[in-house]
Amino acid sequence: MNKITISGNFRNVPLSNFIQTLQQDYGLKVYTKDVWIDQYSLNTTFNKNPLIRALNSVFNEHDLTYEIFQDNIILIFPRRMDTRRSIDETGQILVIGDLINLGRYKTATISGKVLDGKTGDPLTGAVVFERKLEKGASSGKDGSFKLDLPTGEHTLQISYMGFQGYDKKINLIESGEAQFELFEESHNLEEVTVVADEYTASRTQTSLVQMSSKDIKNMPLLMGERDVIKTITMMPGIQTVGELSSGFNVRGGNSDQNLVLVEGSPVFNTTHLFGFLSMINPDMVEDMRVYKGGLPARYGERVASVMEVDFKDGNKDLLRFYGGLGIINSRLALDGPLSKNKKLTVAAGGRLSYTDWVLKQIPDKDISRSTTNFYDVSGKLTYKFDHNNSIRFMGYKSNDEFSTSSESINEYGNTLFNLEVRNKWGERLFGEADLSHSNYYFRLTDLASGKNFEAYYLDNKFQYNSLKYNLIWHPTPDHNVHTGINLIHYKNNPGEISPYSDTTIIVPDKVDAEKAIEGALYASDEFTVLPGVTINLGIRYSRFSYLGPTTVLLYEEDQEKTPETVTGTLEFGNNEAVKTYQGIDPRLSLNYETPSGYSLKMSYQRTRQYISQISNSAVISPAEIWKTSDYYLEPLINDQLTAGISNNNFLKNYLFTAEVYYKQLQNLIEYKNGAQIIMNKHLETDLIPSDGFSYGLELSLNKKLGRLTGWMNYTYSRTKRKTTGAFEEEQINKGKYYPSIYDKPHDLSMVATYNISRRWRLSGNFVFVSGRPVTLPEISYQYEGQTLVYYSDRNKYRMPPYHRFDLSITFDENLRRKRMWKGSWTLSVYNAYGRKNPYSVYYRKSAGIYSNTALYKLSVIGVPVPSLTYNFTF
Repeated sequence: MNKITISGNFRNVPLSNFIQTLQQDYGLKVYTKDVWIDQYSLNTTFNKNPLIRALNSVFNEHDLTYEIFQDNIILIFPRRMDTRRSIDETGQILVIGDLINLGRYKTATISGKVLDGKTGDPLTGAVVFERKLEKGASSGKDGSFKLDLPTGEHTLQISYMGFQGYDKKINLIESGEAQFELFEESHNLEEVTVVADEYTASRTQTSLVQMSSKDIKNMPLLMGERDVIKTITMMPGIQTVGELSSGFNVRGGNSDQNLVLVEGSPVFNTTHLFGFLSMINPDMVEDMRVYKGGLPARYGERVASVMEVDFKDGNKDLLRFYGGLGIINSRLALDGPLSKNKKLTVAAGGRLSYTDWVLKQIPDKDISRSTTNFYDVSGKLTYKFDHNNSIRFMGYKSNDEFSTSSESINEYGNTLFNLEVRNKWGERLFGEADLSHSNYYFRLTDLASGKNFEAYYLDNKFQYNSLKYNLIWHPTPDHNVHTGINLIHYKNNPGEISPYSDTTIIVPDKVDAEKAIEGALYASDEFTVLPGVTINLGIRYSRFSYLGPTTVLLYEEDQEKTPETVTGTLEFGNNEAVKTYQGIDPRLSLNYETPSGYSLKMSYQRTRQYISQISNSAVISPAEIWKTSDYYLEPLINDQLTAGISNNNFLKNYLFTAEVYYKQLQNLIEYKNGAQIIMNKHLETDLIPSDGFSYGLELSLNKKLGRLTGWMNYTYSRTKRKTTGAFEEEQINKGKYYPSIYDKPHDLSMVATYNISRRWRLSGNFVFVSGRPVTLPEISYQYEGQTLVYYSDRNKYRMPPYHRFDLSITFDENLRRKRMWKGSWTLSVYNAYGRKNPYSVYYRKSAGIYSNTALYKLSVIGVPVPSLTYNFTF
């Protein structure tokens, strides 16, 4: 409509003639009444005048006004009937639906999008809120939202953190589409009223951590790099073992108890560079969510948490490049349209490392002499047929290679693919189909000091393929139903040794491969039962089968499982079910919003996990193997109860949340002393069944407005286990509860960012965590010329606490919109006061005639590490 220009002589003609010209010559639809326009005439001439300017000149001197909606409809009516106030830039009312259907429907659904008005990018987590009805919707990863409202006039509040919100008046006639644009706030943030968190607090979802692309851009830099996973470890209830550790631990759980989904495909190793960096390129991320509890029924597979990472779709307007140059790695990414109709878009990026010089600063000689490199590439293609129907394809590939000496080389990597199709089947029915593939591999090359005939490869691989279908149904405005199916196929090669060269003394060996299938059905409904009270009720049924071919050893029933107590075997053919496990997992979430602004929440969940990572150390390494449930290894079961309270008005511009939780776990894995993990063909002889529990209190205070922003989180938690074996050899600490290796009672993290000016900002973060439990030698004695060591009870002692302070200052990009090349500089210092946090402790004899055995500790990074990073976009 903005491109329409009006030409013609309308001197001394009735207004009705002008309206007829608009309809016949310009294809516009005009709605009015004859009684309103009969008394008016025109006396003017137009020569290629823009439509809006022509309409303004026509109605400027009349007691009539007009409104435009849906780009081709004009409504003309008397000014006295216009009781609207100016609520946005145009002052126009947005009519959704066809006026012919006025009064036909009682309720309708608005399907829309919220976009960044400057770039056209979707805004994830923007809020569309109807104040009078206190109903709202939050935009998803592609900026889309759905909101069910009664038909009639409404005022919608459109808002997003850091953007200028506004009110939009609509007349909802029937279900239809709407698109809203927001622009970044250009004055002091203190003057912005943000309601996104108010709506988030009213949901039934508990224990949720969310980050948008804007949050990721502003998060603190660790060693000069933005790192999604490292940042979430500063959230309440989420920890990491230390610098050189893979993954993260949620509420006392092992790292393998977290389901990390990148565009729907699971990741089985989330790190680069020994755990210094995560495998996720921050330039590719649109938004991220971590569910610590209250899992919706559509999620399963793990018992501690689910982390979803969504990549950008690619903007539809122009091709953009962006990236960064740092001391550890460099990045380059792009996104934009690939077709003239702008329906096909792409987002792609890659990273390449050069980190050897960092390793040389580490005091451990083995590590300082190491060499390492990594790369990752990722991309996403999106084709949108229309607003409700689209297809997306994602690919990801990474590789790490490192050598801690000239004796060996370690290599590992991830390969991910995902195909997602979204459809709208009806006014209230939507579908999502998801096809996923994930492959993780590890290879150790033992060079045997250059003796090729003794050198060998050690490989393990884990492959995952799945098909998911999720159906979303909105039968009424008060109900939101999800139901679907999930099918998974596992293929595991836990270990294989092969010779390095043709001339060799190495005998090839292989642990039997594992195959398994898992299926799940689920359904949930979120509905309002009373004013302010919302319930989400769900159920999930899962079934797992371990498949042949395989040979199962049978053991004496009244003795522990050892090679000496084998009594026979069971043989299973190809794809024959060796063992099947199944169960029903209920899910319940409840939210009560008080009149005073508090949100009270409670949730219960049962979850099952049919695969586990086998490791007898606290620090998971890339070499650790994955294991499916089998004839002896039962699935892990977790029951978790969570209760919480939040209030956006606790203090001005502060969001306060508090949660307590209790977890009861069954069928945890523990290990016998001296357990052999690598190339063990019968792991059941070294594993011990155990149960456990965790509980904790999580407090969070978050400030998102003003020059000074940040958060402060504190967690008090305990995690304990006890073995349930029937024999003395299968008991640890005589069958009594003992601290888990992830039992770290106190966890405090603080992050602050101060905007010195519009381009300069100063950031800092502080972390304090209790030391993890360890088992140490207590007594050494001589026996027949040998030194024997007596160890303490399992995890009796505790390492010193971990604490660290990081600091960075950033000079942000130029604020001029028309400038093509924009860049920013960040100077940061990791471990600013040089804390020597212990990575491990060990005993060592001192040299000399009177040698003693003393306790030493190893610190990975015991000095301040400065870094300089340049980020750019064009």
